[in-house]
Amino acid sequence: MTGDVPIPAGEVLAQVERLLDRVDPDRGQVAPETRLAWLRIARKVRTRVDALASLLTAEAERTQAAERTTGTPLASWLGMGETLSRREASGAVHQARTLAQHPQVARAASDGKVGGGQARAITKVLDGLAPQLSTEQRVNAEKLMVQLASHLDADQLSKAAGQVLAEVAPAEATELLEVKLQREVEAAHRARSLRFYREGASVRFDGSLPRLEAETWLAQLDAHSEALRRNAIEAGDPATEPTTAEQRRADALITLIHAAANTKPDPGVGAARVIVKLDYHQLRADAAAAGHLGDGEPLSAGELRQLCCDAELIPSVLNGASEVLDVGRTARLVTPAIRTALILRDAGCTFPGCDIKANLCEAHHIRPWWDGGDTALPNLVLLCHTHHGIVEPAKFTLRDQWEVDLADDGLPQFRPPARMDPQRTPIRHRRHQPPDRPTRQLMGVARC
Repeated sequence: MTGDVPIPAGEVLAQVERLLDRVDPDRGQVAPETRLAWLRIARKVRTRVDALASLLTAEAERTQAAERTTGTPLASWLGMGETLSRREASGAVHQARTLAQHPQVARAASDGKVGGGQARAITKVLDGLAPQLSTEQRVNAEKLMVQLASHLDADQLSKAAGQVLAEVAPAEATELLEVKLQREVEAAHRARSLRFYREGASVRFDGSLPRLEAETWLAQLDAHSEALRRNAIEAGDPATEPTTAEQRRADALITLIHAAANTKPDPGVGAARVIVKLDYHQLRADAAAAGHLGDGEPLSAGELRQLCCDAELIPSVLNGASEVLDVGRTARLVTPAIRTALILRDAGCTFPGCDIKANLCEAHHIRPWWDGGDTALPNLVLLCHTHHGIVEPAKFTLRDQWEVDLADDGLPQFRPPARMDPQRTPIRHRRHQPPDRPTRQLMGVARC
């Protein structure tokens, strides 16, 4: 059988399963670079198999295969032969139905060009734009988002609605985006909920909050969580119980609960400090002007007005009053103004592949303070504490390690260790990569 002759899906899957049964479990002598290459291939194969499973699920639902064969709905049939909960089975059917409604995305996922998270992000954006676009525009939007997936990750794709509208409906893009954002705000308000489940000595909860209120809450929790982590490090007590990030966030919530129980709140006091990216002239000229949160999440005009009323607003308006962004050798720690500028420029940990948000990052001196480096924006980058340790140079030793500097355009770039890339070719985080130049992948670049 030649390689270009199509093979039925069932036969391909049977061959894959038989080959997996023959995998040699002894991998003790495998070289590190080979392990990473296998890992990359395994993840790509999994994505393609997951996409095929979703398409087969959608086809089985469309043809009512389960009802005709077993007399039960497809979700019930899935639960019969697998250890799936009812919720998991229903979710698999819903996800498959959504993917099947976007054939270009489904084809790209089956070909291994789009990952599972990217596919979900794309379909969510497309479904949100669909009511405002014609059939031709929807087809063009889907094609564009599949192309964007070659160099944008799932988080970036989930925020690409404005870019898509500017391409497929340029004349009305601003108005369409504002309508979409406002519709999402209203839907989030209707969907707000909070549920508690008592389980022995614990109480589990889940729910949904509108974005602005949730971001304020998360900012408070993360600030307390980071303080708890630093206090534990400074204490240096070997008897201190190690905690995870999730445990520290839970401890932060407990702290806030105790504080609220002992404090009489004052209305309108204690609002969150919010960084918003906006255009000054557009804001003055257009009542519908929208901004972005510091992490790039778009805001509707209504949300922006609400922030202006209730929060300590820090707009990134370049032609407004400026603050000093260079304190030289007078201070080692960054000032609030410098940190704000860092957040606006870096938007989070700048190490390639890391998605830690800016409020949990530390300001790293590119030229160390102990070596005469200034506390100034051109000598600083944001790094999470994990990658800060990877990049931080030792004072009296030389080691083959990652290094960071600023490129000619003022954005951070990283040079990998020579053992990984003898040429030490600079790479960047996806959010700092030009749209026409996909990020070069290196095996071994890890996420936190």
